[in-house]
Formats: sequence, structure tokens, C-alpha cells
Amino acid sequence: MEELKELSEFIKSGEVEKSVDLVRGIIDKLDTKKIVNCMTESMRELGDRFEKKQIFIPELLVASDVITELMPILEPYIQKKKMHKKTIVLGTVEGDMHEIGKNIVSVVLKAEGYNVIDLGTDVSSNTFLQAASDEDAEIVGLSTLMTTTMFIQRDLIVRLNEMNIRSNYFVIIGGAPTSQKWADKIGADAYGEDAFSTAKYLNDMQ
Repeated sequence: MEELKELSEFIKSGEVEKSVDLVRGIIDKLDTKKIVNCMTESMRELGDRFEKKQIFIPELLVASDVITELMPILEPYIQKKKMHKKTIVLGTVEGDMHEIGKNIVSVVLKAEGYNVIDLGTDVSSNTFLQAASDEDAEIVGLSTLMTTTMFIQRDLIVRLNEMNIRSNYFVIIGGAPTSQKWADKIGADAYGEDAFSTAKYLNDMQ
């Protein structure tokens, strides 16, 4: 469909207003899933180009801005058609204010159809636990960019074990200082190297 091709180009070039106008014009006459799939494929294409170093973080950020603006328009239709996959509570752990990587993960997962509850930055373990319970989340995503706050990821998993609710949640960690080795050491269920590998991992386990 010509409108979806156009939307894809708008997303990849960071054209927020044009994307919003286009989606508002087609949302009542087009299957919402097709729009979401278009957004997803656009972000995946950018992800592939990013991995090949053909584009860089700024290009991802402008595309993520488009997705961020489109999601409130799509959300009522997604909820109505029950298009959500699983619910994930996502945030940057306490003591860490970095959010670029976490924001890209949030945008990519929303484009994939997940119900993302983004708690922001400097999120305490108590806040993660409360939100996971309140939102009936199946997945908890813990991000950090600092070696000094990595232990918060471990401590949250310890808390889940102490509360005998560890099996209730799939815990995925990420961030520059983390690794699969760290995930294994602290008992996380998965390690997301970047937004796109995180989405692929979660999709594969659906």
C-alpha cells in the first residue's frame, strides 16, 4: 500500500509531523496491525543498518521520536483489538540517569506490539516490583550504563527470590557494562545486547 511505503520513509527520515498526519488519515480505514508492522519493519531496517555501521545513534533517535509520537494515536486501536503481546516493565536502575539506550528499547518493543510500561531512570527495586505487580507484567527489563549500578540488577533478582515470586517474571538485563556472562552470574533470564536483539529474543520466546 502506497501510504505504508510513505510512512516507512517518514519514520526512517524522522519526519514526525508528516508521519502523524499520515497515520491519522489512514487509521480508520486500515488494519492497525499493518501500521504497527510497518513501524516495526522500519525500525528493524534501521537496526540492521545500525549494526552494519551504516547509520548511527542520531538516526535511530529521530526515528524513535516518530514512533513515540505515533504510539498514543495507535494505542486505543491496539487495546481494542487486543494486539498487545506481553507486558514489560522497563527502566534504568536506581542511581543511573542514562536513558537513550532504554528509550530505544522501549520504542522498538512498542513498535513490535508489546505493552511497555516505561518507568524512566533512577528506578528503585521497590518501584520495579510494585509496577510489575500493578501492571500484571510478565517481563521486567533492567537497564544500566554504569558499572557502579550494575549490582542493582542483581539485587532485584535477589529480592524476587526472597519473595518467592522469581518464577512470575522473565527478567532481561541490558546496558553497556552488562553481558551474557553477567546475566548468567546474577540469574537473569536473558541479556539484551541492544534494542533489536532484545526484541528478537522476546519474539522468539512468544
